[in-house]
Amino acid sequence: MRISAILVCLSIALVHAQNLTVQVDGRTVGVESKLNFKAGNGITQSCTDSEGRIDCAPSFNSALISTHDTVHANENFCSSYNGTSAYTCRLRYKTLTGYSTGMTFLLVVDAPCNTSCSLNIDNQGLVTIKMIDGTTDPRGTLIPGQPQWIFYDGDVFRLMGVVSTRDGRGDLVARRLIGSMDTMNYAPAITLDVTLGDMHKITTVNGLGNATINATTGGLAGQHMWIIIANDPASSKMITFGTNLKSSGALTGTAGKSATIQFISDGTAWYEVARTTNL
Repeated sequence: MRISAILVCLSIALVHAQNLTVQVDGRTVGVESKLNFKAGNGITQSCTDSEGRIDCAPSFNSALISTHDTVHANENFCSSYNGTSAYTCRLRYKTLTGYSTGMTFLLVVDAPCNTSCSLNIDNQGLVTIKMIDGTTDPRGTLIPGQPQWIFYDGDVFRLMGVVSTRDGRGDLVARRLIGSMDTMNYAPAITLDVTLGDMHKITTVNGLGNATINATTGGLAGQHMWIIIANDPASSKMITFGTNLKSSGALTGTAGKSATIQFISDGTAWYEVARTTNL
């Protein structure tokens, strides 16, 4: 009888010894014989039996919780893929559930924005893209393959890539502005890409005949453009001006001499301002 009583007491003691009191912030949430780790929203649990103890290690779902390196790499990278100025893109790691004021994205487009354009991220709807003032259309600012930072102001996306200093009248103040030089190949029909800078140069080729220059667009209102035409030493060429270019007539060169012609845009076409020959 005494041995049986001792065994019963030991069994009761073992049962009570297996109970576990669990507290959170000092407050008891339960007393049970088992403790279960459940995965939370973005948090996962991994436990293993390590001979005498159970080792548990929490981790996170990177599709929901981004690391510092992920965020700084390309969490907000947006690359359009539909080939139109109604741009469409998807975020790489997590689908966007809605636009919020203050959101910023690094946008790369696959088609030029010659006039107005818009952007749809993760099928959240098309939002108009404007210049940094929130009202002016980009009109040539967005170029395929060139990344631009955009900012959502609650109504439109604003381009942040151009930072300017302006005086009290709104005029741009700068010490120096140097345009890039676009060198075009000579051919009977020459396409002048107005997004490649405001200075364009052509050197004629003796074995080819006269040529016609066609501009890709009518440019931006107020934009200036210069074309340098260098005639080869053996021949003189007559250059005519076609699509989107309004000139006072063809420009006939002199062998071994150069000429310049200047245009200004009203937003729909380029108008000749001046020309100089026999340079």
